[in-house]
Amino acid sequence: MTPSRSIRCAYDPETAAIMTHALDRACRALPTQFSGSDYMRRKLALHIIHQVEAGEHDPARLAGLALFSVTR
Repeated sequence: MTPSRSIRCAYDPETAAIMTHALDRACRALPTQFSGSDYMRRKLALHIIHQVEAGEHDPARLAGLALFSVTR
């Protein structure tokens, strides 16, 4: 996976765990044809990172927003 040039943060362990949980949750909700896609995981992860930077820290909301971002 290629790192994004627009993200320049380090996260504390609690925030990293929230982000991981949100990403795992979002990936489990993907339709089967996208579940193994590295491209889709990256899109979800980047959206989660941007939402955390904007102040969101609820894993369920982060997952939902990420899924919404890739399905619209």
